[in-house]
This record gives sequence, structure tokens and C-alpha cells, in this order.
Amino acid sequence: MRHTWRLPSLHEFTHDARQIILASGLIAGSFLGAFSLLRSLYLLRLGFTPAYVGVYYAVGSFIFMAMGVPAGALGQRLGTRKVMIASVWLTVIGMALLPIGETLAPSLRTVTPVVSQFVLTVGWSSISVNTVPTLMAATSGADRSSAYAMSSALQGLGTLVGTVGGGALPGIIARLMGRPTTDPFPYAVALVIGALAGLAALPPLTKMKGGQRPVAGAHGTAHRGPFPLVPVAAMVVYVFLRHAGWTTCQAFCSPYMDTELLLSTTTIGLVTGVGQVAAILVVFAIPRMAERWHHGWIVASSTAILAVSLLLLALVPHWIAVAIGLLGVQVAASLWLPALQVFQMELVPDAWRAIAYGALTTAMGSGFGVMSLFGGYFIDSQGYQKLFQLGVGLSVAGTLLMAAISRRHRTVLETD
Repeated sequence: MRHTWRLPSLHEFTHDARQIILASGLIAGSFLGAFSLLRSLYLLRLGFTPAYVGVYYAVGSFIFMAMGVPAGALGQRLGTRKVMIASVWLTVIGMALLPIGETLAPSLRTVTPVVSQFVLTVGWSSISVNTVPTLMAATSGADRSSAYAMSSALQGLGTLVGTVGGGALPGIIARLMGRPTTDPFPYAVALVIGALAGLAALPPLTKMKGGQRPVAGAHGTAHRGPFPLVPVAAMVVYVFLRHAGWTTCQAFCSPYMDTELLLSTTTIGLVTGVGQVAAILVVFAIPRMAERWHHGWIVASSTAILAVSLLLLALVPHWIAVAIGLLGVQVAASLWLPALQVFQMELVPDAWRAIAYGALTTAMGSGFGVMSLFGGYFIDSQGYQKLFQLGVGLSVAGTLLMAAISRRHRTVLETD
């Protein structure tokens, strides 16, 4: 019997699930929205090159990679609620450190962004890793897809508000202070405002009643069974390929629009915001899609959409093409993450979920880090279009691998 599809409501979920979903949306507005849009533009206005921006992103990505499994283990050891609260503080402090570079001597300005990246990435990695198993524990099979879709939608909404607001802030601050928009100071002030907004994620987390409880040492691990090495390893390779391809736009689309297409920061924020609106709307289709198709199929399809979107960026150097391509990249991401989280959680036993998702976040960090580090130098020698072409190839390879993983998983389910 087919159920009539409707938009999920927060009231359908447990108390803890609601708090996790709300906190995810609020911290996304700060970090994924305002901060992610403004940080590269701020660094460029400080006089740094795209190559340095790539190194800056790579530092964060490699830290994210290194923190993946330890963050999952820490959540199991101390409890995810405590770890997530501490992680929000670290993320906000790390974001607030970046604008301090404006007040330092030029010789020290190359150090501050790296310190900022280290602190905020330790916090953000711990949030990312521990949110997924915590939400899994706070939901049942009947409402799990809807809960992850709602979480992704509120993250998208928070990111949209943060992106549009963050894009407008430097221009407003510059006018109020009588400074040009090429001056880094208005961006520094906007970054501080965006960082402080992240503190709004703390009240929902403090209201949580549970979260994943700490796991007892030796006695608690006795019933885990063997670690599912082969499926997790295959997923790690896939996530690395997909994330490396996605990074060609995530890390470099804003600098591309700023330095090559000469768009204003407000326009960049609006172009990015349009894609985020579409991403928010599309994510609610995941529960309906999950009724018809396997979550692994949704993951593979979203990676194919990413490849097509990057192809448009690679072939047409015009702001309209970039807007459409960026929209596709964001829609693909909104479908990808919640479907990936459910698929990965279902792929491994309960006791290994935090560690397994930590391995995937390690792959995300390494994919982002390698492409960020490589991409900045690649742009200097080959240009942005060639970089987007490389992203297309990586995304196609990821699509094919994920299709094979999904097909194998469905075969195992049918034979069990």
C-alpha cells in the first residue's frame, strides 16, 4: 500500500531528534553559510593568491580527515551530547580567530588563517561525525528518512540565510564605514558577526535528554562482531572521489565568480542563495524517493547530477551558466548527504556506526584536502575551466563505483 507523500513536520519526531535537527540548521547558517562564503573572499582581499586559498582549505580538510575516526570514538566514549556542545564552542572560536589577521602585522597574517582552520575544523569534524549516529539513535525506521531529510533541509535553510546575509553584510558595513568593498576590514567584521551567530546552536543541544550514551570499554565491545572492512573501504574510496570532484566548485566557485567573472559579493551571495533554495525544496523528495528506490541509488544519482553540473561550469564561462551549474551542484549535495548517511548507517552494525561514519568523514576530508591543495596551483597554471573538467572526471568515476556498491548491497539484502 502506497502512502500519500507530504512534507514532514518537526512535531513528528522525538524530543532529541528535534533538538539535533534545530542545532544542525543553526550552526549551518553560521559555518556553511556566512563563514564559508566570506572566508575565501576575505583572504583574497588580504592579498593572498588562489594557491594560498587552496592551501588554507587543504589544511582544514586534512585536519577534518585526521579527526574523523577519533571524533567518532570520542563520542562513543564520552557521549555525543557532551562532545557536540564542546564542538560548537570550538567551531565558533575558530571562526572568530580568522578576522584577527586584519589586526596583525603582515608577517603574521599567513599564520592566523591556519590556526583558525585548525581550531574550527576540530570542532566542525566532531559535530559532523557525532550528529549522524545521534540522530539515528533518536529515530526509528519509520521516520528515519524524513528526519534526515528535515535535518538536511534546515541545514540548507540555515546555509541560505547565512549565505545571503553574509553576502550583503560586507557591502552594508563598507557603506556605513565609508570604505571600499576591496578593503578587507568590512569582511572581517562580517566574519565576526557570522561566527557569533553560531552560538545559537548551543541551546537546542543543552536541551537534549540523551544522545548516544558512552559505550563501556571491553564489555561493551564484546558483542560488536567484526568490523565490516570491505563495504566501508569501498565507501571510503567512493566518498574520496565524489568529494574531490565536488571540491572543485565548493572551494573555488566563489573565487572564480569574484576574480574571473567580476561579480560583486552581493551577487555571489544571491547566485549561491538561489541554488540553496532549490536544494532545500528538493531534499523533501528523499522520503518519497526512498519508497521507490534504494538509498544507494539516490547517492549514485546525485553524484551523476554533480558531474553534469560541473560539466556546465567547465564549458561555459558565463555567470548564467555558473548560476545554473552551481544550482545543480547544490541540489546534488542536498540529495547526497542525507541519503549517504542513511545508506551508510544501514550498511554496518549499530556498534560500528560512529567509527564507520568517522571513516567516511576522513574520506571527505582527504578528498577535499587533496583537491584544495592541488586545485589552487592547478588554477594558477591551467585555469578554472580545466579544474572543473577534472571535477567532472572524478564525479563520473564516483558515480560508477557507487552504482556497483549499491547493486552489491541490494543483492546481499535479497539473499538474506
